[in-house]
Amino acid sequence: MKVAVTWEMCGFVEIDAPTMEEAMAYFNENSDDILLPDDGEYVDGSFVLSSDEPEFLKVLAEL
Repeated sequence: MKVAVTWEMCGFVEIDAPTMEEAMAYFNENSDDILLPDDGEYVDGSFVLSSDEPEFLKVLAEL
């Protein structure tokens, strides 16, 4: 049976900003346009089912 799972990765991106607050604001406003890091690392313990709802997992499995 195909079951949808999710996990997290952690990495770094370069943002040209003078302060961390400005870098965070830029990221929050532009995250859709920022490329994922090439050197990300798996976050331990983050491997989980994508949902606790069996019907939703069934729908995902059909995609």
